[in-house]
Amino acid sequence: MKSSIVIARFKAFAIDYLIIIGYIFLLFAATLAISRLLDADLDNIDTLTAELIGFITLTLPVILYFSFTEAGKFAGSIGKIRFHLKVIPVSKHKASFFQALLRNVIKFLPWEIAHFFVYQLFYFSRTNMEPPVWVLYGLVASQAIAFVYLLFILFRKDNRSVYELISSTKVVNATDES
Repeated sequence: MKSSIVIARFKAFAIDYLIIIGYIFLLFAATLAISRLLDADLDNIDTLTAELIGFITLTLPVILYFSFTEAGKFAGSIGKIRFHLKVIPVSKHKASFFQALLRNVIKFLPWEIAHFFVYQLFYFSRTNMEPPVWVLYGLVASQAIAFVYLLFILFRKDNRSVYELISSTKVVNATDES
């Protein structure tokens, strides 16, 4: 049944997201500890530096987590394994690392776009300036892209999202790989 795979995908992502939240908590604790140890003022970091630090310490590890696990032995993240799902290419039985990486870069693109615009909001609030409309449009655009991804999963006959179409991958039940 096609709707069961959609539900399993959401449950699997919920588990993976709990792992990401745990990582974010550890990252936040480490950041606080390091900033206190070095007596660093993190409030005055420019937006480009903050974006680079955020990408390198948060987004990139998350993308790599999904890419390595989906291209690995079990073809799935911890959440996908728990719900007997795997990521496979449309034409073969195991996704290459490049396919998994492409899939996850596109999958997490709205997340990174949102980070960029949130950093802009911090900058403007820190300088007591009204954020320009392009910042708000950027935040809305990042959410709109994520929403389109969700609509594809829900309403396409094969339940494939934009990032799966571009990377030539799909999520299947590990027991039948159909």
